[in-house]
Amino acid sequence: MLQNGALMRIYIAESTKINEKPASRFLPEYFMKHGLTGCTVYRGMSGFGHENKLRTVDVLQFSLDLPVIIDVIDTKEKIMAVLPEVETMIEDGLVMVQDVQMIQKVPK
Repeated sequence: MLQNGALMRIYIAESTKINEKPASRFLPEYFMKHGLTGCTVYRGMSGFGHENKLRTVDVLQFSLDLPVIIDVIDTKEKIMAVLPEVETMIEDGLVMVQDVQMIQKVPK
């Protein structure tokens, strides 16, 4: 059954820190503590941001600061409730929110 929800997608660099901890570890713990349904962290193989610096795992252009995407999905109300604090935590990156249709399958 389709259910309305929201997806928060956060684009940051691997080196991004929040409270002296890697953001890619801090944020999933933050979302879990706030009762959100799910969070997935993706480490990119290649990418660039507003600074136009290519970050890649290519041996000739190797970077230790790869792109990271964090997806969080839940009801729109829950996503919007944490958004203001997330905005203040992300000093260099991009946060976007979009409406989604969810089909939640839970093991019985």
